[in-house]
Amino acid sequence: MKNEKHNVNKKGISALVATVLLTVFVISLGLVVINWSSKLIGEGIEKSESKIGSSLECADVNIKIESKPGKDSTIIIKNNNENDMELKGFITRFFMNDNVVVDYANKDSEIKAFGAKEFDFSNHQTKNAAGNPDVLVKWNGENRVEIIPRVDIGEEIVNCDNRKVIWEK
Repeated sequence: MKNEKHNVNKKGISALVATVLLTVFVISLGLVVINWSSKLIGEGIEKSESKIGSSLECADVNIKIESKPGKDSTIIIKNNNENDMELKGFITRFFMNDNVVVDYANKDSEIKAFGAKEFDFSNHQTKNAAGNPDVLVKWNGENRVEIIPRVDIGEEIVNCDNRKVIWEK
């Protein structure tokens, strides 16, 4: 009879240990999921704040492209931005036949508010995102040029893709 009581007590203890271990496992798993999801949500909020900020800042961007009289390889970029906003440069896309060449050579070319600059793209050496020479663009091969303005929104310079302008021959 003593053995029977002793076995019953061991079965009760193993169930208690299993319940405690299962509870600890569930709580640990819950903490891991909460930690992971809070980081994920925090990163998403930061990205959306940047996009909202850039959309608001880019709403005031207004640029215009004109060709220089007598020089078809020179274009004039006019900064007609509201609120005295300066352009912190621009990115150029050259559409040549079936190819598109992205040029970062002017990504730091500032244009003051209500100012203008002319750029000669005849035999233009493009630069890639790292700033290294990339492709030699011959002006007579382009069908279309897109200018994507860049603005400073505090600590970050953003591309205003939604405010790009197009120049076609």
